[in-house]
Parts: sequence; C-alpha cells; structure tokens
Amino acid sequence: MASRLGGIKRRDNFNGKETFQVQCPNCKKHKAVMGYARSKDTYVLACPVDGCTLNGVVLHDLIKRYGGTQMFDEWRKARWTSTYSEDWLPIKSRCKKGSSTNGTA
Repeated sequence: MASRLGGIKRRDNFNGKETFQVQCPNCKKHKAVMGYARSKDTYVLACPVDGCTLNGVVLHDLIKRYGGTQMFDEWRKARWTSTYSEDWLPIKSRCKKGSSTNGTA
C-alpha cells in the first residue's frame, strides 16, 4: 500500500519499525506518514495537514477504502482466517418429545 501511495522510506523509525512518507489519499499532499502502530499488530496512516480527515487510519481500513477491489480481495485471502471449528454442537431443544408446548398433557 505504501508503494501505491508513492511511499518513500524514511530514515527514522517509529515504534521500532520503518516508516514511509506517502501521499495522503484524501487531501493528495505528500505529508502523510505510514508507520507501525503502538499495538504492534498493524500499520497506521496519519496525515498532519489541517482539515484532512485521515488522522489515524489502520491498514485494513486503508486498503478497504482506497486500495480497490482487487487489492482488498488479495488482502482478505492472505489475512482472513475462519473461526469455524469442526467440533461444535447444535442447539438442543429443551422440550422433551411427546410433551405438549403449554405443559399440560
């Protein structure tokens, strides 16, 4: 994503990782910075220009909004994991077979 936004690798590090100076996809100025987040699980794009609404956008939202459908599909295939597990049990009915619904027989 940094290369798509015309990113230039900076010499300084932010949170122990490399940073890139990129063109902001919202205001089109070359003052935005893309660096590693404090939570250390994703990159964040921040634009310091007054009036720009991109103050801190995580990489997933950046790809979803500005990356296009092809890039988002590739990102989703590479990062998405299923939470489905094979050992689940279906919901069981509380009613016993043969009894009526209102409790009278």
